[in-house]
Amino acid sequence: MLKRYLVKGLLFIIVFLFLTGAKVLYMERSHFTAAEKYYAASNWKLAIREYDAALHFYFPGSPYVGKSAERLWQIGEMFEKADKPDWAILAYSSIRSSFYASRSLYTPGKEWIARCDDKIAALDVQMLVKEGSLKPEESEAEKKKLLYVMKVDRAPDPVWSILVETSFFGWILSVLYTIWKAFDHTGKLRKRSALYGLLFFVATFGLWVISLLKA
Repeated sequence: MLKRYLVKGLLFIIVFLFLTGAKVLYMERSHFTAAEKYYAASNWKLAIREYDAALHFYFPGSPYVGKSAERLWQIGEMFEKADKPDWAILAYSSIRSSFYASRSLYTPGKEWIARCDDKIAALDVQMLVKEGSLKPEESEAEKKKLLYVMKVDRAPDPVWSILVETSFFGWILSVLYTIWKAFDHTGKLRKRSALYGLLFFVATFGLWVISLLKA
């Protein structure tokens, strides 16, 4: 009986993951296709928006991820050559922010992020010098400051993040265990079961709070 339930549960998870993955790929392809049409029509604002959306529907191994990043990079370089650094930054920032938005236990597109960091910092400095807010001789020092801020890793710790989830569900289970096992059908307290439930509750709740602070 238990084996049957485990098999059914496993099949449900597999089907769920398959359907979710298919949906993500479909949305990613749809946005990429729309972006290509805008790109061909030189509608750069909408092209950037759609390539950005395609990257947000990140799926490991999908060809549309690299293609979208490449297109945004090309748009950024085009605006650089046209002396429109604000638009170039918009394109590069779309690559950077999309990969950061897609991270979970790992950060995808680290090479792209590093390339975009360098471009964005250089363009920001260029704009500051052009508007007179920064002296040319201070450019290199300012760029280093910007890169330092941009490269600070603010990603949550994967181990503690997993513990947040598991301890939370453990906390819920401890409550359910106490409700179901700590009392008999007459409502009389079962001391041993109640003690186990209480210890389980305290342990999982404490771990959950600590994990939230550490993650």
